[in-house]
Amino acid sequence: MKNLILSIITLFLSVKSTNAQLFDGIENILLTSTEDARILAEGYTAPLGKTLTYALNSGWATSAKTHKKLGFGLTIGGAAPFVPDADQVFNPIGLTSLSVPSGSLPTIFGEGGDQELNFSFSESVFGNEVEYDGKFSFPGGLKDELPLGTVPAPIVQASVGVVFDTDLLVRFIPTMEMQGSTFSLTGFGLKHNIMQYFGPLDKLPLNVSVLAAISKASFEYDLSDSSFGGNSANRKMTFEADTFTVQALASIDLPVVSAFAGLGYNSGDSQFDVSGDYSIDYDIAGLPTISRVLEDPISIASEASGVMGIVGARLNLLFLKIFANYTIQEYNTLTAGISFNFR
Repeated sequence: MKNLILSIITLFLSVKSTNAQLFDGIENILLTSTEDARILAEGYTAPLGKTLTYALNSGWATSAKTHKKLGFGLTIGGAAPFVPDADQVFNPIGLTSLSVPSGSLPTIFGEGGDQELNFSFSESVFGNEVEYDGKFSFPGGLKDELPLGTVPAPIVQASVGVVFDTDLLVRFIPTMEMQGSTFSLTGFGLKHNIMQYFGPLDKLPLNVSVLAAISKASFEYDLSDSSFGGNSANRKMTFEADTFTVQALASIDLPVVSAFAGLGYNSGDSQFDVSGDYSIDYDIAGLPTISRVLEDPISIASEASGVMGIVGARLNLLFLKIFANYTIQEYNTLTAGISFNFR
């Protein structure tokens, strides 16, 4: 038990530390043309939206059983989606200002090691065509620096029995700050036990329920203290995810142990923005230093969805529960933690 609690504390600390390094170095892509910067940002961050979608939609239930009216539960744990090998690299298509000698680049969950890329493009400045060229360092992935090679989502969830064998579920993590980054999470759900409609069958240790939930998570990374892009105070990167899940659950709940399984559907929309004002200096041969000014240069929307299956077990020790489950989906997800339930 002590080791489990220490693992959960470590998870929360690792999430805060992860936020502080997720986007380190990605601002360098603004040196390229605006369109190529968007292509690189989209490829690099695409798996993060899926990771958050599948993590936030996991761990909503550790059993199909619901609380009695005004019964209360508190769950603390984490969900870790596993990023497939195919999403640890990307092949940038449509680049015009630079080429990638290796043909592929790491995503945010790929192998570490920066790559130096050369760029060359032209833009019209006050009616004159200006040629920009140089090199920049494209950041490697964080696979070797992240727990399990992914971004684990912390779970802090309260549940309360209301009416008609229904639980109200609430997730909330207040804004956490670390090294210029912030993270916050909110979520709401309902779980309704339908065994009540099957007459005497509701006396069995079998429970069947339906669950629906929504979540919202937000990363924000402050760039105002960075030496890149001038000294504007409004420079930042943000990543937001809005998710939805609907699940059908069944569990056998015995005094000491519960086993459960379920089927469902997950979806999520994510948004990555590099916002603020950036003044980028270029040293061009034979000319004074030229500053290229960008305003809110990158905005990328993406989505993820798919069916899911879940299997899990829970050890029941009076009011204390220890659970683990595994969700089979595009990004298979391991969820584990503890809960305190007062029926």
